[in-house]
Amino acid sequence: MSHPSHHSPAPTRRPDPDELAAPATQIVRDRDAYLGQSRDVGRRLTDEQVELFVADDPAAALQRELERLAPSYIALHDVGTSSSLRLLQAMAATTGKVMRLAVRRQGQGVALATLPFIEIGGSDGSALRVYSTDVDADSHARQQIARVLVSHARLAVLVFGELPPHALAAALQPLLDAAHHDRWPNRQMLMIPLGSPAPVSGFANSFSATGLHVQVTPRVARPTDAWSFIGSTWNQLDGVAPAPAASAQPPSAAADDEEPTQPMGLRRTPGGINWFDYVQRCASVKGMISCCVFDRIDGKPLAHAGGQPSAERLQSVGEQLLATASGIGIQMGSGADVLEASLSYPTHHVLLRALPRQPGVVLHAVLDAATGNLTLARAQLQRLDPA
Repeated sequence: MSHPSHHSPAPTRRPDPDELAAPATQIVRDRDAYLGQSRDVGRRLTDEQVELFVADDPAAALQRELERLAPSYIALHDVGTSSSLRLLQAMAATTGKVMRLAVRRQGQGVALATLPFIEIGGSDGSALRVYSTDVDADSHARQQIARVLVSHARLAVLVFGELPPHALAAALQPLLDAAHHDRWPNRQMLMIPLGSPAPVSGFANSFSATGLHVQVTPRVARPTDAWSFIGSTWNQLDGVAPAPAASAQPPSAAADDEEPTQPMGLRRTPGGINWFDYVQRCASVKGMISCCVFDRIDGKPLAHAGGQPSAERLQSVGEQLLATASGIGIQMGSGADVLEASLSYPTHHVLLRALPRQPGVVLHAVLDAATGNLTLARAQLQRLDPA
């Protein structure tokens, strides 16, 4: 593996007060080791600015840095749309500011390229970077940097716009060509269609033929759903996952007046279950409007499918209903454990099910009363229970 000729240290670690009071004497080989550098790309200048100085082409230099540091990050890439940057901006409403990685020529002040990203902190103090490939650079550098970011991401997320299939295919072809190259370490890809998912499934097959593991979500109209899918996919990957928030704005301009959503963690899931796949199968039950699976132990949604209510609303209301049902059980002498609870209204059925082989995990489902049958749905959902 080649190493860059330049030197691009990452952010410094803030010293612990005890370390400052009684520092240990240690001989270090270089300034990076002395400053306690991390594996993130670039040197942090401010809370919003990170810089990377290069001696040659910015895309080639960035690729060398990614190969050298092997950071774990998510890349959001637009195919026939311009949604990834808006998703970052929306997510920043709850996670912090959109930051910038400025790639500059050594000895010069003008940035060759500026990469937007956010950093999402985890409960264990770790951080996950999420980059958008909507890069501020000239056309050639923009395309090359996007390819580098996607090809080296731990998880590459492709967001497809509402364009004809041939237009989407043309926009996607450069990435598909690059995926056949041996310098494409990324193995995980998630495709999110903003329009019809039919052509996207065909694109997934093309990438799968290169050895990538590709998943395609249903059509997404709300950012909460998009980040639920991203979170569920990230949960399947190895390593410690920090906790991003659901985006506060939609991936299209159609619903810019939506209220911000509450944070939804990207984390490991109980039992190692693919909850994204589970809720998608639950969503196929006739009459299903919206369903969410949540973990009562930490009070966080695991995955969501369908429209309204959102994952956060289903989790919150589900907890209230379970608490009420537990109280009734205690008064009746039946105990506080609730295995199942259902309510029927003129227009909807509401069903809560504690999953029998997943302690603390509950399914909250909302069905249309006109098209869905509660008894039949209950039987179908029981058959879908994860092992």
